Amino acid sequence: MASPSNLRLTGLDFDELRTNFKNYLATQDEFTDYDTTGSAFSVLLDVLAYNTHVNSFYLNMIANEMFIDTAIKRNSLMSLSKMLGYLPKSRKSSYANVTIAVTPTDSPSNVTIAKNTRFKSEINGITFSFVTDQSYSEVANGNSTVTIPNVKLVQGEPLTFRYTANTSDHSIKYKIPNTGVDTDSVTVTLQESEDNTSQSTYTLASDLLNINSSSNVFFLEPDSDDTYQVKFGDDILGRKEKTGNIVIIGYNITNGSLGNGARIFSPVSTVGGYAGASVTTISASIGGSDEESNDGIRFNAPRHYEVQNRAVTANDYKRIITREYPQVESVVVYGGETADPPQYGKVFVGIKPKSGLAITTSVKDFIRDVLNKYNVGSITPEFVDIDYIFPVMTITVNYDSRLTGKTQSILKRDVTSSITNFSTTDLQEFSKELRISKLSRSIDDTNTAIVGNEIYTKLKKSLNPTLNEKLNYTIKFSNEIHHPHAGHMGAITSTEFTILDGENISRSGCKIDDVNGIIRVFRISDGIKKIVYENQGTVDYKKGEIVLNLFNPSAYVGSSLDIIIKPEKQDVKPLREQVVLISESNLTITMNDVSSVSSGLTTSTSTSATTTSTTTTSTSSTY
Repeated sequence: MASPSNLRLTGLDFDELRTNFKNYLATQDEFTDYDTTGSAFSVLLDVLAYNTHVNSFYLNMIANEMFIDTAIKRNSLMSLSKMLGYLPKSRKSSYANVTIAVTPTDSPSNVTIAKNTRFKSEINGITFSFVTDQSYSEVANGNSTVTIPNVKLVQGEPLTFRYTANTSDHSIKYKIPNTGVDTDSVTVTLQESEDNTSQSTYTLASDLLNINSSSNVFFLEPDSDDTYQVKFGDDILGRKEKTGNIVIIGYNITNGSLGNGARIFSPVSTVGGYAGASVTTISASIGGSDEESNDGIRFNAPRHYEVQNRAVTANDYKRIITREYPQVESVVVYGGETADPPQYGKVFVGIKPKSGLAITTSVKDFIRDVLNKYNVGSITPEFVDIDYIFPVMTITVNYDSRLTGKTQSILKRDVTSSITNFSTTDLQEFSKELRISKLSRSIDDTNTAIVGNEIYTKLKKSLNPTLNEKLNYTIKFSNEIHHPHAGHMGAITSTEFTILDGENISRSGCKIDDVNGIIRVFRISDGIKKIVYENQGTVDYKKGEIVLNLFNPSAYVGSSLDIIIKPEKQDVKPLREQVVLISESNLTITMNDVSSVSSGLTTSTSTSATTTSTTTTSTSSTY
């Protein structure tokens, strides 16, 4: 009998197991005279250690797959997500809005475009299939061209799969056999039997509170290999299928994000039964996304369980939006009670998409409809546009040309790339602050030849005022504006605009400035600063807020009127729906070669991509 004190259970590595077996056998009277280092005995010890090591590794991996935090196999994650009531996001089809013109030849009363009418479009040399999401009909007038507006085209291939129900055979699963399915496109129809062709349409169950024994609903669950299966109710929660029913499952196989960006569409065959249909694109295809990643499932499944199909907290809204609209890059949600000014009974939502600077009206309508399903009480969701803050940077990069084989222009290009990459990874999301020290390190890390840098930052916001109309405008920088003492000037300026002065004379080349909390309009004439309006608004230096009162420009230079401030601190902290975005057009970079400092000679070049700025030798500021 083995003594428990001679058995070690903690060591599971091969060498440690082998040593433990050897030491254990040496303590047994039966093996006192055996040479455990002999070839035959050594082989037996190797086999025992190997077998034990393999079993322990296998059991450890099985244990890992039992928990969502440690599971690696996608099948395990899909199964574990079911326990939390979470359906991992499938691929999503991109969609486009178009207008279709059809010219009939037989004087019909109306023209009908059937659901799943096929169109095609080419993206980067690859042809993708698009289909109509539903049927569309328009009244015809003889053989005149019929225009059908706002037709939605969805990318993908529609397929149908049929099963014959047999409730006594529990091995039958109503499985969708294809991968790449957009779960939003799944439709389920039950036909009574092969002989009885009457059909009932079933809808996806989304809320158990509204389901009873007679509800025609189906449930969708993840299956192995990124597929899904359809399940019916049990005559308590949803109507159960009957033996002999024909289960007809329709779905769309999509290419996900690859279908985004389609702009030109053409019919594959006839449209509404007529050839020669023309398609005019209203909006290019957007909204396509790929399957949720393993890390995404691991992160979202437990948080979906927290939401419990209701929108109460800010995080609830965020989870629902990111689940229903995968194209979102960042979301900010805050209650109306924290708005400025407070607006009770509302929740404000700001969304930054993965592509572009703002979401479209159609996307807002889609998300609003989704949120209305989960709202509690009479809370009204409202969208706020992203409020971008653009740092305008003058950067001096000191480098030693002896430490690199790159030319100055290539090094400068690398620095620019480092800055834009920093903006992409460390900024461009709600609540992400601009830390100048981190940006400075990122510039230094661009190349070992860079020995330091200096960054001077101003902040810019773009305004598109209504021309020839007196309106009030509030520009919120939400960062303190530099104002060290009474009478200090020069913290605020703008790009040029044209405005009527007090004598109704049009004055071009005007800008704004500030003095003691008052915004003025001025222009330069013959080198002399002339005030056009002594009081055009106010500025709150602490809050970083500028108010323009009855501002009435008739024109402005460029695509927008830019307001530029000198902040009190170089770090920039956005508030609520604000996002900090570094644009290459707002960078002025000077490369300073310090290799010749010892000789008293320095070489520097300054390059700027800012089309609306000028650089002077007396100061390092722009504008």
